[in-house]
Parts: sequence; C-alpha cells; structure tokens
Amino acid sequence: MNLVRFTLHIISVLFFFTICLNVFKYMQIQDNDSINIMDRNDIYGDNSEDCSVSLSPPHTHSLIALASYPGSGNTWTRHLIQQATGIYTGSEFNDHGLYNHGYLGELEDAILGTTLTVKTHSPMSEKFDAAILILRDPHKALAAYYQFKHCSGHRHTCVLNESSFDKRAWEKFIEKESECWANHTESWLNFPKPLLVVKFSDLKQNAMKESQRMADFLGLPISNNGRLQCMEKDLDGKYKRNSTTKNEQAFFTFSHTMEERIHLFTRFVNDLMKQQNITELEREM
Repeated sequence: MNLVRFTLHIISVLFFFTICLNVFKYMQIQDNDSINIMDRNDIYGDNSEDCSVSLSPPHTHSLIALASYPGSGNTWTRHLIQQATGIYTGSEFNDHGLYNHGYLGELEDAILGTTLTVKTHSPMSEKFDAAILILRDPHKALAAYYQFKHCSGHRHTCVLNESSFDKRAWEKFIEKESECWANHTESWLNFPKPLLVVKFSDLKQNAMKESQRMADFLGLPISNNGRLQCMEKDLDGKYKRNSTTKNEQAFFTFSHTMEERIHLFTRFVNDLMKQQNITELEREM
C-alpha cells in the first residue's frame, strides 16, 4: 500500500514538473519573439505615430546650417524638419520665446552636435559642414522681415496694421535690404560644401515632398516609419505667419522704383541659380 502511494506521488511530481518545464519553454519563446520584434522596430521603425521630438546625444550630428535671409520661413522649416525626423533643430539666436513654446534645441550649443541643423541668417560661413538654404521671393521675404522688425506682439507671427505702418520707412527698408537679400543669397550659393537649396514657394505647395528632400539630405529618410503621419497631423506648427495678402494689398505696395530695384537683384540671383542648375525664383502670390 505504501509502495502504491509512493509511486503515485512520484508520478504526480513528474507530471507537475513536465507542465512547469513546458510553460517555461513557452515563455522563453514568447520573450525571444518580443526581443526580435523590438530589434526590428529599433532599426526600421514600427510605423506607429510616435510624434515625439528629442535632442540627440552629444556629438551625434555634424554642423549643418539652416540658412536664410530673415523672413524666408526658417522657423516654419525647422518645425517641418523636426516633425519629419523627430530630432530638434538648433539656432544661433538663443530665442527664449521659441524655446518656451517647444523649440527645445534653441538654447543648445551648436558645437555639441545634439541638434540636427542650426538656424542662421548670417552670410555664408565655412565653419559649417553642410547647409540647407531656404530661398524666398524677395517681395515676400522683405515684407515678412519688415513686419518682424516693426510689429508689436509676437514678432514671428504678428501682422502689421495700417496705423503702425510707415510708408517712408518701408521705402528706405527696400532700398537697403533688397541688396542685402541678394548679397546674402549669393554668399550661400557659393558655399563650397554640400548644399541643398529649398524654395519657400515649393514648401508651400508641397511641404511633405520638400521635407522628404531635406530629410534625405540630412541622412534621415522618412519613408519607412511613422513620421509622415506626424507631419500630416501638424504641417503648420505654431510659427507660420498668417497670410498677409490683404495687408500687402493695402500698404505693402512697391513703387516702380522699388520694383526695378528688386527685379535687378532677383535677376542677379536667378542667374547664379541657373549656373548651378537650380530652377529660378518666381513671384510668390
């Protein structure tokens, strides 16, 4: 009788051990599958809509300029790059207003390499390893820059009203800054290192396509992950200035003399662009 009980006990113990072993093996298989999936997602992306943006570890990125004459859409372009890549862009300006509204690369030291590009309005500098140059019709760029300098409120987005517009100051501004626009553009078109030219009119027409061009240039193609959905959800961002068409029709007018001056410098820039097989700037409506 005792032998029977002992035998039954041994059988039950073995049965329990066999069940536990099978469960353990199953859990191992599941864990291994999860690790493999995680590895694949780390490499290729999982097509989820994780639209977070972060700084990179120090010394990740080379020094890449995001260059433009003021008023050409640099801040909006930064938003597009950040949405497309998930990496913050930086700046030479340390604008605390932008930092406080989500541009967390704004105060980073560009030399650290934690940001993907560095906003600059300075003339060409060979301290940069590569550059993206944003070009805009000078009529629109000059009007936007004038508003930035003279508008009360948030200067990146505010629109002048008629009471604060000084026609004589506007004329003097065009006389001086139209040449500055041309000189700035010429300097960057002569940048001797890798350069990508992005026209603001193309960004307005197809922001997704132009953002993909910039991401490809930066070595971070976005066709294989969920960043495209992130862009579609928020193309404009917080700092794309509202349309000023009515304002321009009312008081951002260009006299014959002003038009001649702008045309002269635009033709000069377009000739430089032709030499580099870049399509000409067109009047932005």
